[in-house]
Amino acid sequence: MFFYLLIDTVKNICNRTLTFKFKRKRLLLSEKNKNSKAIGYARAIHNEYEYLEEQIKILKAEGCSLVFSEFISLDEEIKPQLIKAINCLSKGDQLIITQLDRAFKNKKECLKTINKLMSKDIKLRTLTGFFAANEATKANSSIFKILSELDNLEDKSLGERKKEQLLRRKLSGNNLGGRPKISPLKESLVIRLRNEGYSYRSIRSQTGIALSTIRRVILEGELI
Repeated sequence: MFFYLLIDTVKNICNRTLTFKFKRKRLLLSEKNKNSKAIGYARAIHNEYEYLEEQIKILKAEGCSLVFSEFISLDEEIKPQLIKAINCLSKGDQLIITQLDRAFKNKKECLKTINKLMSKDIKLRTLTGFFAANEATKANSSIFKILSELDNLEDKSLGERKKEQLLRRKLSGNNLGGRPKISPLKESLVIRLRNEGYSYRSIRSQTGIALSTIRRVILEGELI
């Protein structure tokens, strides 16, 4: 009897040990994604009906539970259906498009949206192989943030260079745009020649000043 009790005790200990050994503290990836969803976005310009239908068909075959689509120009600042698609996404979900130019008109817009999605732990994937997700590595997230900052740097640097150019032109007395300006001496010469009976074309040949500027100088002189 004692022998059988000993065997049962050993079996129970082994079973508990095995159960503890294979008990998972973390969910499998498939279990994590069980409640996540994939939402698609398709876009085409007007009259591209077949192209839009083709995108929708491919996205549904890819596993999208819902596909938002619209006929709209890529250059439009606001794409209503894209906004709706993004608003439907939550943590762990993914936005799928056939290729990047279906949703974004330039690099800046793309990076801005990627960083927005990644901050909410939402993935972006294209059927051409592009993939952006916050869960892969911290380095992956940092790369997109760096690219975004570099893009902003280019814009800010360009704006500052334009300001510096305008300032230098202003300090040197050069024309900043608009009507071409001439010196007071040349204006006086134009008016004198006109008063002496010379035609506009004759004044142009003698002074080298454009006809439009000659007309403006004479008209302004008559108003004084």
